[in-house]
Amino acid sequence: MSRSFPPPNNLIRRKLLSWYRRQKRALPWRGSSDPYRIWVSEVMLQQTTVAAVRKRYHRFLQRFPNLGSLARAREDAVLAAWSGLGYYRRARNLRRAARVILSRHGGQFPRDCETLETLPGFGPYTAAAVASLAFGERVPAADANVTRVVSRLFAVGGRAATRAHRERILARVHRLLPRNDPGDAIAALMDLGQTICLPRHPQCLRCPLRRECAALRRGRSDRYPARARPPRTVTVHLAAAFAGSAGRAFLVRRRASFLDGLWEFPSAEGKTARRARENLSTTLRLYGLRLSSPSPAGRTRHAVVHRRIRVSIFPAVASSPAAAATSLPAPSSRWFRPSDFDRAPVPTLTRKIARAVGFLPLPGL
Repeated sequence: MSRSFPPPNNLIRRKLLSWYRRQKRALPWRGSSDPYRIWVSEVMLQQTTVAAVRKRYHRFLQRFPNLGSLARAREDAVLAAWSGLGYYRRARNLRRAARVILSRHGGQFPRDCETLETLPGFGPYTAAAVASLAFGERVPAADANVTRVVSRLFAVGGRAATRAHRERILARVHRLLPRNDPGDAIAALMDLGQTICLPRHPQCLRCPLRRECAALRRGRSDRYPARARPPRTVTVHLAAAFAGSAGRAFLVRRRASFLDGLWEFPSAEGKTARRARENLSTTLRLYGLRLSSPSPAGRTRHAVVHRRIRVSIFPAVASSPAAAATSLPAPSSRWFRPSDFDRAPVPTLTRKIARAVGFLPLPGL
């Protein structure tokens, strides 16, 4: 352990940045000072793993290479490019913010946190991250990874996500930032949290700051930061209908606060699988469809936060020759070919259902 405790901030900073220079990961958004690219990466990384973002980042930038192309795009096109990343409000806010920057700021990103925070989707973290990583502003940014590292390093008490805890963390982060290239220190803390200072089973023996860590000194690394008890897991039964014709599948546009405007198979929930199927039968009448078999043609599962969704997929056909599921307004329903799934806003669950019945190939095939 260190001879003196707590150790000075300059020692922690020096060891942290030395480790970062040796071990920093080669990520697609690293090495750029372009605020647009940094902003897109930060929004994608919210509640999404680095591995998932790494696969989608370049594809999104190929579709929308700059602020102007994103601002001028149709919302459906942006949602389609975002498909599979989840939390689609992030994509909508990206487009909205791009339009505001173009119309009110002459297409130039504001450089200060206060102005950035006025943009759609820019909370305190995103504003600080863009200001520090893109413009070299010495402002602290703390996502979940940075919060965990700093909580343990300084044994910061209190519950994560509360205002008091957040302010204490930001104050600590600010003291660690160098005057030049403060974004490197923030990126180093992020990397440390994502690779070593893990939520569970932190790899303390590999940590470059193990001698400076107050939580490790107390033998309580995994107890920082304190968190509220997660919500109870809820099992949900979903019945979905697959109606196919001439190599096409019938989908409807969702109208709800969650996943609004995205395409899905006609479906219904229930407390039991049987009740979900009964509810689906009622729902299908709206589309001129009926179940052609009481037995599922396929099954799949999906998870959204604390909801565990068990999906049964039933074959469906037109209820009569005159009701061939084509009378709905075009914005409300559509026949999809497999190739259309890559050009429309289709969420992960819809893709899972399509794969479960063989309409789409399994990943990697």
